[in-house]
Amino acid sequence: MTLSIRVLAVATALLAAAVPANAAPALWEVSDGDSKIWLFGSIHLLPPEVAWRTDVFDQTLANADRVYFETDVGSAMQATILTSAMAKGLNPLGTTLSSQLDEADVAALRATITKWKLPIGYIQSMKPWLATTMITTAVIASVGYDPNSGVDIVLQRELPAERQAYFETADEQLDFLAGASQEEQVDMLVDTINKLDELPSQLNDMVTAWSDGTPDKMAEAFFDDLAGYDAFTQRLIFDRNKNWVEKIDTMLAKNEQDLIVVGAGHLMGDGSVVDLLEKSGFSVKRLQ
Repeated sequence: MTLSIRVLAVATALLAAAVPANAAPALWEVSDGDSKIWLFGSIHLLPPEVAWRTDVFDQTLANADRVYFETDVGSAMQATILTSAMAKGLNPLGTTLSSQLDEADVAALRATITKWKLPIGYIQSMKPWLATTMITTAVIASVGYDPNSGVDIVLQRELPAERQAYFETADEQLDFLAGASQEEQVDMLVDTINKLDELPSQLNDMVTAWSDGTPDKMAEAFFDDLAGYDAFTQRLIFDRNKNWVEKIDTMLAKNEQDLIVVGAGHLMGDGSVVDLLEKSGFSVKRLQ
């Protein structure tokens, strides 16, 4: 789930100018000797013109029994997700977002709202974690990013329901953000506001690394920005990685052949799903 990069951990949004017309993101095959699954890093929002699919990916998709996603983000779930986000993310009556910030940060918030033409009353009604998400999503959308072009939604639209499975519910995903402490939420909101102008250059490096299939380079930028938010990173990235690896272990034990499509941040660096599977003794190889 800042979208400097902290919300990128959830949304993994990228900038159009940095995305090549044709990409070949990393794809892994994991085997226990008599069965195999595949891992592919998702970008949840993309410009419509980005072509990220390859023949290797499409053949892998065709060979998979099922495709596992983080959660169901299909059109039928959108209203449910929004309703739940509002229930978890709106302030109690009489409390504003500004009342939770100091004077300098309130001024920065107002400047951000004015610059990006955001609905001030709507933003003021939100808890810091939801305001962070809404502000950054609006900024990303304003430069041409569309969740309907993201890897997850594209695949979920084309796959029949019986071929789809999910690691988590939408409520569980929202709780990874809503469960942050008040101090952590405010810090991330303020950091996001202060870094919005830097977002293009920060994300350029990551999108290039993702599209080039160099997750180690993407990991460097990704985790640098998470530095100092250890509890958030543990909850949002590493704890979930461990949970998913346990489920992948079961898939392989049952000889399932599934494709797993999760946020690219979960498949790179130490403690990633790829790293944990290798350390558990599974054979892991890159297909592209």
